[in-house]
Amino acid sequence: MLYIHQLNHLSQRMADLESVYLVRELKEKTPYPLREEKLEGLFSPFFVSPTELQAVNQSLDLIEPTIGLVKELIQKQLPLYELINLQRTIQMLGSLPVHLQNNLTFLQEFQIWQGSSHQDVASLLNRIPQLKMMEEKMKANEQIKGMFMFLLRNKDFFFNYHDVINEGQVATGESLREGMEKGYFFHFTLEEETKKLGYNEIKLRIPAPELEAVAIIEGNITRIKKGIDIAYKANLRVVNLSVILYSYVKWLTGK
Repeated sequence: MLYIHQLNHLSQRMADLESVYLVRELKEKTPYPLREEKLEGLFSPFFVSPTELQAVNQSLDLIEPTIGLVKELIQKQLPLYELINLQRTIQMLGSLPVHLQNNLTFLQEFQIWQGSSHQDVASLLNRIPQLKMMEEKMKANEQIKGMFMFLLRNKDFFFNYHDVINEGQVATGESLREGMEKGYFFHFTLEEETKKLGYNEIKLRIPAPELEAVAIIEGNITRIKKGIDIAYKANLRVVNLSVILYSYVKWLTGK
C-alpha cells in the first residue's frame, strides 16, 4: 500500500487513493470474470495462519503468570529493585489482555471467513456487472456492506481498532522489551548513574538468583511482545485486503 501503513490510516478517501493503482493491477492479475483460484492466490498472503493464532493465544496466556512473577519480586522488598518500575510493568501488562482476547476472537472468525473467501467473493463480485434490477443491486449492495462490516468491525469504512491490538499496544510491548534490556527492574545507584554504567555492568553486583528470576520475566515479555506484533500485523493485513476488495467493487461498479 502507498498510503496506508497503520490501522488508523484507513478511510474511504485513502481507499480511493489506493484504488487508483490497484484497479489497474487487479485487472491484469485477475481479469473479469474473476476465477476462484486466481482470487485464492491473491488473497492468501493476507490470511492468518494457525501458527499465528497459537502465538497470540500463548501471548495472552503468559500475561497473568508474568504479572504474578513481578509481584513476587515486589514482595521480596529488596532495595535491589526499582519498585515504581515493577509497579508500572504490572500496569502495562494488565492493560493488554482485553485487547489480545478481542483480537484473538476476531482473527479466529477471520480464519473461518478466509476458508471460503475466494469462492464467496468471486460469486458476489462476478454478479455486479450483470445486475439490472434495482432489487438485485440493493441485495448485492447489502452483501458487500456486510463483508466490509465484518472485516472492518463496524458499519463505516474504517477499521475499528480501539479494542484490539493497535499501535498503542505495540508501543507498550516495545517499551517493556526495551526496559528489560536496560535493567529496568533494578535500582541504579547515583554513582552508576553518574558514570553512565549500563545494565551489563551493574549485573556484576546483582545476585545470580535475582538475575535468573528477572531473566524468566524477560523471556515471557519477549514472547508476549511476539504475540502482540503478530496480532497487529494480521490486523494490518485485514485492512490491506479490505482495500483490495474495495478496489474490486470500484472497478466492477464502474465508479
